[in-house]
Amino acid sequence: MLKKSRKAFPNSIGNVFHKEEGVEIVKATSEHAAYLQHRLRPTDMRECMIAGASPWAALHKPLTDKNGKTWTILFYGEPACMYGVSILSSDEFNMANIWLLGSDLVEKHSRKFVRTTKQIVEHLQEQYTFLENVVPIDHDRTIRWLDRLGFQFAEDITVINGFACVRFVRCQDIDDMELE
Repeated sequence: MLKKSRKAFPNSIGNVFHKEEGVEIVKATSEHAAYLQHRLRPTDMRECMIAGASPWAALHKPLTDKNGKTWTILFYGEPACMYGVSILSSDEFNMANIWLLGSDLVEKHSRKFVRTTKQIVEHLQEQYTFLENVVPIDHDRTIRWLDRLGFQFAEDITVINGFACVRFVRCQDIDDMELE
């Protein structure tokens, strides 16, 4: 029996960055942001509030970030989440702040979501030495997901606008880095 081969990530077709059954990743638009701003999961709305941003601002501002990249994951044609990176440049290392805000569709299609985001993080890690951000310490489900994606967590607590958060980071393997 022949095993069906999968195309490597990303499987780009036209304006679609990646496509596989039921999943498309496309460049994010203001229409995606407008759609998702009213559909964010409660934990994502809380993360916006902790950061001092409305859902509208949190989804629209990255679209204007000249140092960033923003995409939308569609499940069966419907925007499920937006994610992206904002470059935190360094002379020595290529660093990026990584983020994702999503609707309940990420839980409805949790297997596709986890598989797709694992591929995304692996792809981004090829481009950036460090990927990092913070997450509220009590967002257990998000922390378990980040752990599955290979992120490490700081031991120290960071307080943002009165809320306890933990920094998460993922680094390229030292063997993969070109050291001079």
